[in-house]
Amino acid sequence: MFGFQLVQEGRIRLSITPEMKQSIHLLTLSGQELARYLQEAADENPVLELEETSALRTRLPRRLNRERFSSYDPLLQMKGAEPTLEHLLISQLRLQNLPPAMESTAIYLAGCVNEDGYLTMELTDVVSAKGVSMPEAEAALHILQSLDPAGVGARNLRECLLLQIGRDPFANQYAEQMVEHGLEELVRFHPGRVGTRLGISSQQAQAAYDYIACLDPKPCRSIGCTEHAHYIIPDAVVQIRNDELSLRLNSAGVPRVSLNEACCRWIREIDADEVWSGRAAEARAIIRSVRMRRRTLMRVMAAIMSEQISFLREGPAGLKPLNLAVIAEAVGMHESTVSRAVNGKYVQTPHGVFELKAFFATGIETTNGEMASAPAVKLRLRELIRSERAERPYSDSQLTALLANEGIVISRRTVAKYREELQILPSLERKRWGK
Repeated sequence: MFGFQLVQEGRIRLSITPEMKQSIHLLTLSGQELARYLQEAADENPVLELEETSALRTRLPRRLNRERFSSYDPLLQMKGAEPTLEHLLISQLRLQNLPPAMESTAIYLAGCVNEDGYLTMELTDVVSAKGVSMPEAEAALHILQSLDPAGVGARNLRECLLLQIGRDPFANQYAEQMVEHGLEELVRFHPGRVGTRLGISSQQAQAAYDYIACLDPKPCRSIGCTEHAHYIIPDAVVQIRNDELSLRLNSAGVPRVSLNEACCRWIREIDADEVWSGRAAEARAIIRSVRMRRRTLMRVMAAIMSEQISFLREGPAGLKPLNLAVIAEAVGMHESTVSRAVNGKYVQTPHGVFELKAFFATGIETTNGEMASAPAVKLRLRELIRSERAERPYSDSQLTALLANEGIVISRRTVAKYREELQILPSLERKRWGK
């Protein structure tokens, strides 16, 4: 027969409450993202109140006042949108008094120019689209290529460089010949070989190459730019005052949250139902999460800056190797919590604004037993290349030997990888001949 009996059993189960999820989510947000989150929460929950920032008032000139100039409109002081590249080209064509058919074709070509200034349509397609002859299309293209900036309307890089050289009265006398000889010679440039092929000296070839390197391969990339600048607001500001670390969170842009006292009083007086009680509980949970986020950020950033005190005093050259485990042990948190606190956060230091992730660098052991960070090694590598002689640049093997003399032992392949990450050319392409 089956019987029943009572059995006591202990189990450990990890459960995450909604408030814990909310705290974790707020920890991962940057300052700007937190401000948007709080604004959306306040719009949905009337119990949650944000401290409104005072609106910036438009300042009138000293000699003006609203009484005398009642027609003053601050909206008229706003900067208008920048004209596009097509609009600038068309405005130049309007001033040339071209025949209607020629002007129409040139305007059509101006609309086929991409943001870098290159013509993206074949002339044969222009002929069929506009119903003009090939000589008329070529004449319209010639007019387009005569506009500013120099190089606009080119169909390839070679033609773009030749247009800029042809319109420059101070152009190098051998630059046009060198470009016409072939751009592939400029990729792996060697003054001696190029000079021999062109019948000029190596110094003249080097001078022509330096002039070509100053030309713009994308002459129109800065005109009518549609990209908006991305501004970074640091989450914290760190300084060293009287040889002591000073750290404070940046509250600019992040509103202060509090409970709406009138709404809370109304809820208590009428003994509101579960809906309004839940709203009040949600508002209190958000306030606690914001405070917890602030305390966590302060502890994590203080631990990072304490480990990187040499960076604050010396700059990027003093950056030490660091990982999440060291900070997690210092603040008594899990590595995942430290990772969430670091993600997307920026700090303003005496040497500029840096992302917190930049302070977690891999280490390279030196001959004296100390550790050097990879960014510090890259910085030293850049300094060595800057100090080299232009006619005899260091090869990767020589750079490896120079670093080894300073106690930094890394392979030649690692030096080449760091050099490529710094966007520095190989020694053969850095070589310059004396003039």
